[in-house]
Amino acid sequence: MGRSVKFIARVADARGNWVSDAQVTIMVRDPGGKIMGAIPTIPGKEGVYRSDALALPHRMREGTLRVAIEAKTGDAQGNGSGSFRLKNSTSEILLGKYGFWLDAPSLRDIMPQLTAEKGDARNGLIRWGGFIPAGHVLPANWVEVHWREGDYRLENPEAVRRFMLEELGDLGFTPVRNIGPFRPIQFKQWGGWWVGARGQFSYDNMEWVLFYAPEVNKTYAIATTVVLPPAGVDPHAMLRDSFAVFPDVQATGVAPVPLPRLLPGPELVSPPLAARFQGVDQPIVLQWKPVKELASDEYYEVRVDYNYRENNPSVKFSTRQTEITLPETLYRTPNCHVFNWQVTLKRQTGVGDSGQPKGEPVSYSSLYWYVWWSYPPGEKAPFIVSCPNAQF
Repeated sequence: MGRSVKFIARVADARGNWVSDAQVTIMVRDPGGKIMGAIPTIPGKEGVYRSDALALPHRMREGTLRVAIEAKTGDAQGNGSGSFRLKNSTSEILLGKYGFWLDAPSLRDIMPQLTAEKGDARNGLIRWGGFIPAGHVLPANWVEVHWREGDYRLENPEAVRRFMLEELGDLGFTPVRNIGPFRPIQFKQWGGWWVGARGQFSYDNMEWVLFYAPEVNKTYAIATTVVLPPAGVDPHAMLRDSFAVFPDVQATGVAPVPLPRLLPGPELVSPPLAARFQGVDQPIVLQWKPVKELASDEYYEVRVDYNYRENNPSVKFSTRQTEITLPETLYRTPNCHVFNWQVTLKRQTGVGDSGQPKGEPVSYSSLYWYVWWSYPPGEKAPFIVSCPNAQF
């Protein structure tokens, strides 16, 4: 629901001749039989009459709507009827399952899809949005909602940061390089926090709003990501401002996928985000803090990817230490100078074709840092540098 409908009727006399001078009214009744509106029409050619739009309100009952048509002329009248099925929108489905309302993210007429739904009415997340197929950079909008039962005491920036990294873990439709700054705000009736975030590419525009809603005893985090938004508006506000909770809704929904409860992702230490290197004289050593004392079947998986042309090749390394050194062979592989890296603690479940271990995650993945490497002045790369995506 939440959309508009229009009707087209055709009027003919008893002999089958089209009537173009009638007064035609269309009456619509909701699934309970209540009149929703009497809609006038505008006559056209060959007995065709087109109605004005009738807005179907949000949160009305799913079911069959009945349509009655009445046509009158100076010396005759006629009637007709029909029906159509009214189905719940995604917003209404989410309300019934999880107890909160959110309008569809449809900036620039994007047709959104629910791409992630995990957990249940007590603890969970949804990720909803889409993009417009276009040129190199695709206009997009995404909104995601995380909720956790209870008050997580988001009293200062450090508490907010810990909640995002340790409790939520799965941050955003796009890989997140960094979170911050943190600013206290008033979001509707709730005191909370606005948090900036940096996505993988420079055009990924991301924000977070976090708050505790005592009326339902849940802590919420709403993330919005926009690429090429419409001009003259605050796209993040447009995506999140419809959010509302409904304590009277007895939500007991269960998502198709359970919410994973993992350890916090490894905290990356060095080199710092966006560190720059030239040549091979100084090795690039990736370091992170230990998550825990490792069991005999646990290891760290380090994923390194490097954008080139329109591809994003990746390699994976495994170690039980808290550091690896990037191999020099990567520098001579066609790349865009930027090497992204991310670390996850895993439990080994087998061995892959390359001899590397295969495993299941024990922790969330770390933030998504990168280092910048280039050949020294006067030394030319042995490949054409083709870098379509600005990552700095």
